Amino acid sequence: MKENMEIIAKACEILACLFLGAIGVIVLWKIFIDKMDLEYLISEDNGHASMAKFQLLIFTFVIAISLVRLVEANNEFPEIKSGVLTLLGISASTYAVGKGIQKSGEGTEPVAPNTPKTPPGGNTPVVKPKENKPIEG
Repeated sequence: MKENMEIIAKACEILACLFLGAIGVIVLWKIFIDKMDLEYLISEDNGHASMAKFQLLIFTFVIAISLVRLVEANNEFPEIKSGVLTLLGISASTYAVGKGIQKSGEGTEPVAPNTPKTPPGGNTPVVKPKENKPIEG
């Protein structure tokens, strides 16, 4: 009976890996054919880069990858120390406070160049008009 459970567990593990791998391939393919845009992954609404978003993204990936590696090495879910959770919480709250400060001063910061974002309450992206100069000849 125990041998059958090990076979089922291994099959589930392989299926989960194949499923996650397939999702990864689909995401990469959509990025490659420009169906998925990651341009705003770490930028704010005005197009400027956000260090708080970047920090939260990196901390989350580092902790998640470390946790997966520990589970893989020890074959059990490890105890997560309170210091790790505290650092992740500080990172998330830094992002939340930054977002609150940004929203409270809405409209005071200029839009970054080459940003096709829609202005708040508007239907069209912010685009600078081209200057039309007559051709002299």
